[in-house]
Parts: sequence; C-alpha cells; structure tokens
Amino acid sequence: MSSASIRIFLVSDGDEIYRVPNTKFDRMLKGSFEENTDRFSGKRVRAAEIAVKIENRKPIQVLRAIYHYLHFNKDGILDCDRLMKDGAIVANAGIPSFLEEKSQGNLINAKKEFAKRQRDNTVWWKPNMQLERNILDASIDEFKCKRL
Repeated sequence: MSSASIRIFLVSDGDEIYRVPNTKFDRMLKGSFEENTDRFSGKRVRAAEIAVKIENRKPIQVLRAIYHYLHFNKDGILDCDRLMKDGAIVANAGIPSFLEEKSQGNLINAKKEFAKRQRDNTVWWKPNMQLERNILDASIDEFKCKRL
C-alpha cells in the first residue's frame, strides 16, 4: 500500500540543506517562539516543499517539488503574514482565464501577468542542477542532510 508525504527543506546561503520535521514546521507556521531559528534571523531563506510517494514506510519517488522563499524576522520567527501574502501572489498568478475580468475596448488586463512576474521574482526560486539533485535525493533519503 502506498501513500504520499510532504518533506520540507531549508537551504542556507552556503547551499547547506536542512530537513525540517513536519511537526516543527507546523509549530513554525503557528509563530511559536520555541521554534526560532537563529541562523535564519532577519533573512529570506530558500525553501523546498517536496511531495514523495511512500511504500512500506519508505520514500521511493518524488511526486512534485516547489521551491519558494520563507522570511524570518529579527528573532528568527517565521513571518507567517508574508507567507500568506506570497500565497496570494501565487494564487493571483494562477487564476484561470474564465475567472478574470474581461478587457474593455483596447484596455488589457495585465494583472495576471504582473502577478506571474512578481511570483517568479519574489516568491519562487530555481535551484541549480546539483542543489536540486541533492534536495530531491534528500527527500527520498539518498542524500544525507542536517535536521533543523
């Protein structure tokens, strides 16, 4: 029997990969002061959210990967308000065309294009080939990384 699981990773400025246990990430999302991460204080940090297929309690395959930024305040607490704003940017960039406002005359509704540009430049990031390989391998336990 198979299932799926989400793996969260943070990547330091020096490309060091840290796996974040889901329970710890849940506490970070709640803004817990117990879950401050001093090494990321006041920084925009690269993050990876990897969905993996699980069989016999072992990860066997990467299903999808999303690379985005997380922002931490000066105390090392995850900025959840910023995370919600970034989520809104991603949602606005992906609104299906049938839900968009109709253009009027020669006016063009460029809201979606601006949101895509903003998403691609401020919310998402793209790892180089080696870093991506290491993150994906870490998600299926084939690359050793530190735990946060």
